[in-house]
Amino acid sequence: MGGVDLWQNEDETYENFDPQSMHDKIVEVVSISGTWHLGKLQVGLSRARRLAQGQSVKIQLCAPLPVQIDGEPWFQQPCTLTISHHGQAFMLKRAAEEPLGHAAAIITDVLENAETNEVINASQKRALLQEMALRLT
Repeated sequence: MGGVDLWQNEDETYENFDPQSMHDKIVEVVSISGTWHLGKLQVGLSRARRLAQGQSVKIQLCAPLPVQIDGEPWFQQPCTLTISHHGQAFMLKRAAEEPLGHAAAIITDVLENAETNEVINASQKRALLQEMALRLT
């Protein structure tokens, strides 16, 4: 989706879903109502509808429907789709322009992973991020 956050973690009160994380092996499913909706998403005027979140998600399609999974679109005939986590690949991402920004990005990623794996809790992560931010400036 070209950089659009379809799940939007910052809105903690939106329905009863957990924040997304690429470390938790949980799949998030959202729906988009068409090309007009896609355009509104791109400029921040709308949100995708959250449908499901889980280790395995089953979707029963009763009619032909356009679908997109992980950026790959196709026209799906009626069926039952079962979506689950299957392995994980390392992804490349652009490093920050400055060394301190790059260090902060790595630290943040490590702490988010530690929180997801319940090595630390949210308040410990927040305290560590604050302390590291002070030391990096």
